[in-house]
Amino acid sequence: MSTAVATDPGRNTLRLRAARQQREARIRFWRVFAVSTFFAVALGANLYIGAVVMMGNFGNPFVVDKTPLSSTAQIKRPLLDGTFCRNIVFDNTTSHAIEDKVERCDKKANQQRGKTRTQFSWGGR
Repeated sequence: MSTAVATDPGRNTLRLRAARQQREARIRFWRVFAVSTFFAVALGANLYIGAVVMMGNFGNPFVVDKTPLSSTAQIKRPLLDGTFCRNIVFDNTTSHAIEDKVERCDKKANQQRGKTRTQFSWGGR
């Protein structure tokens, strides 16, 4: 009687197939890992660079800068009635309104008080 050592061809091919599938699964895992790492690093670098650029545009919010008095602008526009104007003075650097008031459009510093003559007449007389 002879004892046969596991030389069954079906069992041998199953073992080789299992080893090959395990090796392919390991290779597939490392490929997916490498591609995922690449995209994670690329996305992270873009987010980091974008954040640095945005923070550079904002500047330092804690710096108090004394602005000169000449950095203001004035807008004077007439209201619908034609007599009064809205006078807005704002700071050019911060865009905050310094003064916002409604006053007469024809108001001058040395204008005499009392009733003034109307410049508009009906019929052009």
